[in-house]
Formats: sequence, C-alpha cells, structure tokens
Amino acid sequence: MAQEALQVAGFAGSLRKGSVNRLLLHAAMRLAPGGIAVTELDISAVPLFNEDEETAGPPEAAVRFKEAVAAADGLLIVTPEYNSGTTAVTKNLLDWASRRSRPGNVLTGKPVAIMSMSGGPNGIGMYARAQVRQTILFPGAVPMPRWDVGAPNGAANFDEAGNLINEALAERITQAMARFADWIRLVAPWE
Repeated sequence: MAQEALQVAGFAGSLRKGSVNRLLLHAAMRLAPGGIAVTELDISAVPLFNEDEETAGPPEAAVRFKEAVAAADGLLIVTPEYNSGTTAVTKNLLDWASRRSRPGNVLTGKPVAIMSMSGGPNGIGMYARAQVRQTILFPGAVPMPRWDVGAPNGAANFDEAGNLINEALAERITQAMARFADWIRLVAPWE
C-alpha cells in the first residue's frame, strides 16, 4: 500500500517579491523527494501581531495562515538574516502561530525544518536560524535537530528565471528535504 505524500507548509520570511529566500523556498519545493509535497503559504496579508486585534477576533489572514500550518504534517521556515537576526516578518508569523486564538497554538508538536540564504559571500543565516529555533521551542514545535540549510551568495545561486544552478546546494537541499520527511514520520506520533 502506497504511503500518502506528507504535506508541508512553507514560507519565506520576506515580503519582497525578489527575495532570494523565496527562491530558496521554491528550490526546496521542487527538490523535495517523492512522498513530500511543499505548499507555499500566502503571508502577504498577515498583519503585525496586536493582542487587541487578537482579543477582538483574530484577523482572517492570520487565521488562514494558522489553519494552513495546523493542517500540514510539517512546517518549512525559510528566513532571511538581517543584522545578525531573523526578520520581523518571520518572528511575526511565529508569534501568530503560537497564540491561543483561533485555531490555537499550531506549533505544538509540529515538525519544523529551517533554511536561510544570505545575499553576501560570508553569511549563511546562522544567527537567524538559531533565533527561529529558539523561538519555536517554547510553543512546542519540534525542529529537526540537524540538516538546517544555510547558504551564501544569494542571487548568484540562481539563473535569471529563478532556477537553482548551484549543484552542491541543490544536493544539500535534496538531502535536507529527505531527512525532513524522515523527521516528520519519526515525531508525528508524538503530536
């Protein structure tokens, strides 16, 4: 009997259309092995977290985001690194995801993989990935213990059409996504 494909929700913590981290997310979507399907979440309308708005009734864009994360078998977070930290966009989404408002904390027990790409030659998003990991532990997410992907040189990794041309990076992403599928299957029963 064939196993159903694992459903992974993914987002890039940037609102910029030309974000290299969004290109990295799209590469991960294409390179995910059989048995795992990654869907990019629309984060464009999720407002900044405001507890007054949450109390009055959470905004529908935040609810839709949370419901998509809740329905997924795993979550792929691709975050830029600004000033040696994660972006406000990424942190805001994680704050909404962890709140009790409808449909509740959707990070508890959720397997998570983390990736980041730097625009320059020296960065690999190490600090941003560490901050994401720290942020998701408290609400109970289950980050993959190894196999984060961090990459330098931003746009140089892609051709003009946004296709990944760095073969070594493609191999790392493919391996990470295969291991993420294994991680989801390992921790899913603990949810």
